[in-house]
Parts: sequence; structure tokens; C-alpha cells
Amino acid sequence: MRVKLQALLNAAKHIEASRGRDALARVLAESSEAVQAQVKTGIAINWHPYEELIEFLEVAERTIGSGDGELCKELGVAGAKVNLGNPIVRAAKYIAKPEFLMRRVAGLWSRFNSEGKMRVVAVNENDALIELLDIPEPHYLLCCTITGWSKELAEEFYTRSPESEHVECRARGASRCLWHVSWAETL
Repeated sequence: MRVKLQALLNAAKHIEASRGRDALARVLAESSEAVQAQVKTGIAINWHPYEELIEFLEVAERTIGSGDGELCKELGVAGAKVNLGNPIVRAAKYIAKPEFLMRRVAGLWSRFNSEGKMRVVAVNENDALIELLDIPEPHYLLCCTITGWSKELAEEFYTRSPESEHVECRARGASRCLWHVSWAETL
């Protein structure tokens, strides 16, 4: 599987901005030469191996995180803020219905990932179910980033008090990866 380098670069930028240059240097010092090169000279729209993204997430959790996936959730939020910061995307939330926007954003999965599919299983007044399908080698830390990403998606587009819970995880033995995203009210 290959992924766009944008996810890795966004994660590195967020670590540097939120925890400092020294924290990013510690993560890179523990990373392979391939990952170091991607962070230093890579171009966001280029494809790179999924394993490099996973390596970066593992090293970040081990060196500057708590090892429980919380840092990866934070990185997912930061990535969503970058991706959803486009003025056209932000303006769309005022004219489109939440269900349409969630399905559209989930449908963009293939633009950033060479395999797998994200689909919105259901959208109701105060919650949604999102499923990730056909990832050849699921990884818990990738799922953590999607937990943060989906929470930010709900907050940016429609809601107050969003929450995202990864209720089923293939990397943890479940038959599928499923997120329950909920919110207190729609804006």
C-alpha cells in the first residue's frame, strides 16, 4: 500500500510546532534513513510506502508520546485541520447537508491512499458511523489518527462537542474498523 506523503509531513510539522524542533529531531533520530529523507525533502503530493508512515507514528509514540495512541489522535486532528482549512471546503459546510459532506470527504480516501476505502455507514441527527475497508495491513496507530481526524471532521463541518470512538479495530482482532462519531448539536 502507498499513501500520499502529505500525512507524514503534516505529522512532522505538527510535532515541530506543538512540541518543538528538538522533539521532531528525537523522532527523526530514531527513524530510518528513508523516513528522515521523506521528512526533509519529500513533496506532499508524492506517494510513499505506507510502512514509512506507520514507522513514523510508532517512533513518535515511543519517543515523545505516551505509547497509547493519544499522540496519533492529536496528529489526526492536526492533519484534518490542514486538509479542511481550504476556504472552499469551509464554505461548503454552510450550503451542503452534513450527510453529503461526510460522504464526500470519506470518498476522498482513494486520493490519498492506494488501497482501501472509507465509507459512511450511517449519518443521523447526532451521530455517524464510518468504516474503513480493505486495508491490507491494518495498524492501530493509523486507526488512532483516523479517530482524531473524524472528530475534527465533525467539529469543523457541523457540530459542537464532537466525539469519535474507534468501536471496532481489525488491528485489535475485530472483523472491521468502525468509528462512532457523535456530537451534541448541529450548528
